[in-house]
Amino acid sequence: MTVDAQFSQPAPVDSGHVVPAEVALRPRYRRLALICAMLTLLAGLGWGTAWLLETRTRGQFQSRCDQAKREGLWAELRVAADEWSAWDPADSRPRWLAAEAAQEQDEFQELADCLGRIPASDPNYAFALAEKANVEWTALNKPLLALETSEQAVRLEPRLTDTHSRIISFYAMTGQRIAMLKAIRAALRAGAEPREAWTYLVMADVLSFSNGSELNEKWIQSSPDEVRFKISLAVNTAMQLAMNQDTSPTPEIQELNQRAKQQLGWFLEKYPHDPVLLSYLMHQAYRTGDVQGMAGLLQSVDDSAAADHMVWVYRGWYHIQMQEYPEAEKSLQEAIRIHPLSPLAHHEYASLLRVQQRPELAREQQLATYGRDLRSEILLLPSAVDLTPILLVKMQSYAESCGDQEAAAGLAKRLEH
Repeated sequence: MTVDAQFSQPAPVDSGHVVPAEVALRPRYRRLALICAMLTLLAGLGWGTAWLLETRTRGQFQSRCDQAKREGLWAELRVAADEWSAWDPADSRPRWLAAEAAQEQDEFQELADCLGRIPASDPNYAFALAEKANVEWTALNKPLLALETSEQAVRLEPRLTDTHSRIISFYAMTGQRIAMLKAIRAALRAGAEPREAWTYLVMADVLSFSNGSELNEKWIQSSPDEVRFKISLAVNTAMQLAMNQDTSPTPEIQELNQRAKQQLGWFLEKYPHDPVLLSYLMHQAYRTGDVQGMAGLLQSVDDSAAADHMVWVYRGWYHIQMQEYPEAEKSLQEAIRIHPLSPLAHHEYASLLRVQQRPELAREQQLATYGRDLRSEILLLPSAVDLTPILLVKMQSYAESCGDQEAAAGLAKRLEH
């Protein structure tokens, strides 16, 4: 007799005693336990089979990719890697392989796309972004996208020195002094400042580069409507022509210089509050002693330039010319607070102290002279990265004298290595 048949028959009424319910139900519990055990076993077998199939499939993809890579079959590697990614989107390995294949084939847009598809869960995600940005800076010539990618990368991994270098140089070449100094300080705090950052810290009063026009012209090709490239190109061109006119004032140079001034005037009418444009025009007014011109330009400054130390330097100079000494002192102290390493800020503050015959003059004049001499030495270097150890020592001493402990500590650390 089967267990089911025995269980299905009711107990006889006159069997002598009543069987307890828990005893009567025990066979059913045993049967259910057996069924559960069988289901668990079958589920385990199913899961194990699925795991084996998945492992086998992944192994097949890996084998195809490895073979294609060994044989230099980059197109086949791309196909196999893409199929692997489609089968398992969460796995980052095929995306790295696809990126490698695209790089070997010089397919730079595909390379950037592959790197951009690396999942954020990958431990090398920040490195992938840095490599993507590098392609965007160079082969693809997409500076705005490259800047966005670079800043995302250093937020995730602040120690990416080369990426910091790209960001800092971009802001320097486009004349964005506020953003440049902010980027330098971020790199400095991360202990990942590129060597040229120290050059830019001391030279930040006037951003002038021999290749500034060339780079901005190149970037305009990628973004023809980008105002910052247009204005930066115009400013760099005007700056170079003004320097040429000072050294060799030929009729041709004078005519080109006049055209450059007209172009800047047109930009000023269209973008009256642009900080890069205003900064250059104020510098020209400062150089030529144009007090009235400076007054008009200062009235155009809005909140976007409030963190530019040179705006405060020019404002301080203007107040000195107008004999408004308390206002001049406030402006120059703000300039030094924003950027303690500014030689021009110390120079103008020394001028104010001299007019007022104040005892602090000697110290401030010493800082102004120290900063001016550093600028002169840096201008003789082949490039911004060619800082000598002796020059770095002088920079550290200057930073300490100016009270810039962050810069002084960073330079001391660099000199240790």
